Amino acid sequence: ITIMVLEFTKFTSFLDSVKQLTGAELALARKILKTEGREISSIDDIVVNDKGELFEVLPDGTLLRVNLYISSDTRHPNPNLVEVSDLYKYHIYQCSTLSTMFSTGRKHRYRINNRDDGSFYYLFTDQRGRKIKVNNNQKLHICKNCLKKFKGSSTNADVANFNLKEFHTQRISLFDVDTSDIEKGEHATPNVYVRNWEKISTQMKERKNYTCEKCGYRAEETYNKRFIHTHHTNGDKNNNRNENLQVLCIKCHADVDIYHHRIKSMPNYKEFIHSY
Repeated sequence: ITIMVLEFTKFTSFLDSVKQLTGAELALARKILKTEGREISSIDDIVVNDKGELFEVLPDGTLLRVNLYISSDTRHPNPNLVEVSDLYKYHIYQCSTLSTMFSTGRKHRYRINNRDDGSFYYLFTDQRGRKIKVNNNQKLHICKNCLKKFKGSSTNADVANFNLKEFHTQRISLFDVDTSDIEKGEHATPNVYVRNWEKISTQMKERKNYTCEKCGYRAEETYNKRFIHTHHTNGDKNNNRNENLQVLCIKCHADVDIYHHRIKSMPNYKEFIHSY
C-alpha cells in the first residue's frame, strides 16, 4: 500500500497554484459578464437580495450586480428594421414581470450580464430557431416595472433618460441592514436570504399562527397573511435559527429600525395602515 504524505514545506507553492487557478476563473467570469453574458434557466441561478436586486456570485465569492434579459428573439424577420422599443426589455430587479415569466415556465432563453452601457448580446432567429442575426451590442430599454421599483415612476421619458451606469455605480449598498458589524474581508459571508427562505419563513409564521409577536395582530384570512413578515432580529439573513426569527406584522416590521423604513413605501404597507 502506498501512502501519500503532504509535505507542508511545499504548501505555499500549492496555495499559490490554487490562487492562480481561482484568479484565472475569476477573470474569465468577469469577461463573460462584460461581453456575451451567461445563460440561466431559473431565477435560482442568481442571487436576489432583500430589495429584489440581481447579483452573480463570482468564483472568489464576490457579489457582482447583473442585468437579466431574454436574449433570443423570434418575432422580427428583418432585424434591421426593428425599433428598440419593440425588443424585449432588460431587468435590474426581480420585478412582477420577471417573476411571472419564470413562474409560468416560459421557454425563453434568459441571460445575465454586467454591462452598464445598456448594450446586450442579442440573437435574432426565425420561428424554427435558425439564426438570422447576432448583435453583440444591441441597445435595449429597461423594464418599466423595474424602473418604477427603482425610482417610483416609469414614464417614457423616465425610460429614455435612465442611466444604467449610474445604477451600477451609485447604488452600491447591497442590503438594507447595518453592515458595520458584519464580518469583512475574504471570510465575509454575503448577507442574503438562503434559497429556501420562503419555506423557512412560512413555517415560522405557521408556528406563530400568523400573529404579530409585538402588537398581537392576527391574520385570520388567507388574503391578510401577506401582512405578516418574518424578521431576522440580528439582521443576519444567514442565521435562521428560531431564536433569531420573529414574526411581525408589516407595520411593526417597518418600525424595527431606520433600515426597515423602506417597507413603508410598499403597497401592502399602505393598504394595511388604511385598513387596520
